[in-house]
Amino acid sequence: MSGLLGTLDMGQRALQTQMKGLELTGHNLANVNNPNYSRQRIEVSSTYQVDAGMDSRGTGVGVVTIQQIRDQILDSQIRSEKSVTGFLESRMTGLDYIQTGMGSVLNPFGQEGAGGLDTQLENLVASMHDVSSDPSSRTSRHMFLDAADTLATEMRSVDQQIQQLEDRWDDELNLRVEETNLILDQVASLNQSIQKAERGGANTANDLRDQRVKTLESLSELIPIDVNSDANGRLQINVNGVSVIDGETVVSRLSAEAQQQGAPAIFWQPDGQAFTPSEGRLGGIQDVRNTTLLEMRDQINAIAEDLIQTMNQSHSQGFALDDSNGRDLFIGQNASDIQVNQDLKDHPEWLQASSRQGETGNNETISNMINEMQASRAGLGERTYVEAHADLVAQLGQSIRSSRSDLEDQQAMEALMINQRESISGVSLDEEMTQLVKYQRAFEASARLVSIVDDMLSTIVTMGR
Repeated sequence: MSGLLGTLDMGQRALQTQMKGLELTGHNLANVNNPNYSRQRIEVSSTYQVDAGMDSRGTGVGVVTIQQIRDQILDSQIRSEKSVTGFLESRMTGLDYIQTGMGSVLNPFGQEGAGGLDTQLENLVASMHDVSSDPSSRTSRHMFLDAADTLATEMRSVDQQIQQLEDRWDDELNLRVEETNLILDQVASLNQSIQKAERGGANTANDLRDQRVKTLESLSELIPIDVNSDANGRLQINVNGVSVIDGETVVSRLSAEAQQQGAPAIFWQPDGQAFTPSEGRLGGIQDVRNTTLLEMRDQINAIAEDLIQTMNQSHSQGFALDDSNGRDLFIGQNASDIQVNQDLKDHPEWLQASSRQGETGNNETISNMINEMQASRAGLGERTYVEAHADLVAQLGQSIRSSRSDLEDQQAMEALMINQRESISGVSLDEEMTQLVKYQRAFEASARLVSIVDDMLSTIVTMGR
């Protein structure tokens, strides 16, 4: 089409193009405070050309596509950083739970008067000295047995606290597995919606793509993921070589199965392949459950087992006030069931402090028990009971401090990358206002063109009357 009618059509296309630019700028401004939004720009191009020999004419402008300003490589890096952050946050949360739940029995920061195993071990030795000073004293024997009973109670309390923490983290792992499967469904649903909206290549579902980016980042906080696209643009997600999502289909889901020891094992279904995440919240939960808590249980049990064996061996060789012998001081196998022999609690005179019959003032057996309490133990790595407990406490405190430092550094790194992405993809008010003025002026000019052509057509119509 040429002439005035062609120019009028050109003006109409120009108006539509500038109007689209104004609408998109308004959409950007409306999402200026949306952290998950990536700004968009229209791409325009000259429309078809009318060939008329030496008198070829252009037909104006049109919108080619709406482009989303996004750096795919940076998005991938942010997902990787979120997996690391998720691991460290989950680990830090677990250590905080341990500090809160076990602080009263472990006294991890050496607070004076706070009690704990170290205090009870020292009280036991002090009460042994009282018996050694006066072996025939019924009061000293009562105090010793009370101190031993308190120590055993504290050890059982530690074991119970560890069990409660293990149960809590098992529940947390199961919840995170369910959350992961739910997010996988959400990603597959978004893939389907995007494929449907972009079918034919006429449209780009940018807002849906923003939602998918956010959902993928939520997934990466739980497990480390590898995101790719095939030749047809279908999104594919793999985890440690396992295909998880292929386009609109969830190929594999997670399941958690309870184990006799340690955290529930995680498997990919339906293949049944084991999954041991090294990053993400699931990885952090398993690290706390299978490393920190398991090591604490092993160390507490090592102290309890050695204490039971050593004290019973020494005590059984001594003699009571009535010259009887052969009784154990403690019964039980480890920290979960250690307790003082009830016969001794009912009959303190049966405490076997003497090394020979008929010598009620003899204190050699109880003195030997004191030496054993203060000696380095082969089963504890050549450490005393107090030293073994102190190392456990120091290890926990160091883990808390280093984990907090690692988390702060990682959060700073993640924030840096997010800020970098914001500088690229985020909405700038100054830039959008500039775009707004540009499209406004272009729209006014296009409208003026249409008005002039309309006046010219009216003049021609009038001339023909």
